[in-house]
Amino acid sequence: MSRTSIVLVIGLVALFNYLTRVADGTGIEADYETGLPEFVYRGVTESDRRPEPAKWPPVDHSIELLSLLPDVHAAWCRWRDYLLGSSSPLSDVTRGQLQMIAARNACDGAMDPPEAADPGSAALSDFAEKLSRTPWLMTSSDVDALRSIGMDDVSILHVIAVVAYQSAESRLRIGLSALARCQD
Repeated sequence: MSRTSIVLVIGLVALFNYLTRVADGTGIEADYETGLPEFVYRGVTESDRRPEPAKWPPVDHSIELLSLLPDVHAAWCRWRDYLLGSSSPLSDVTRGQLQMIAARNACDGAMDPPEAADPGSAALSDFAEKLSRTPWLMTSSDVDALRSIGMDDVSILHVIAVVAYQSAESRLRIGLSALARCQD
């Protein structure tokens, strides 16, 4: 398989990771027929235990191999700028807090910790932890918990998008970092 094909597969996995978290966080249900069986949670599905940080895979801060797919790289950067830029209704600190939780759950040690926590951070942390670690368990009560601390729907959608984005970017960086080590 070519290096470009491997980068494409890593990118698709990251994008699927993003889309499933947005769907689970917002409660979007498929509105089309599929040959796949419907996922039914039976109370036994658990996410894998996270290894200790010392055992996390080495991850660098760049995603330079994504440049093998220039249009994908440009779109990824535009999406990152939109979600993490000044147009977001979330503060820089809140976005940093959400990113850190999602990165930690992906075993991505390349994220710098946020400077401080925002008020209401317990509800945000709980939401981000659940969405990044066990998205299939999300319910409307999770969104209601954010509403109870005064968040409107646009802000909640940004919370979901930031957690989903960081989960995807962490997986992208982990995969591309592993590919770079294999190619050296």
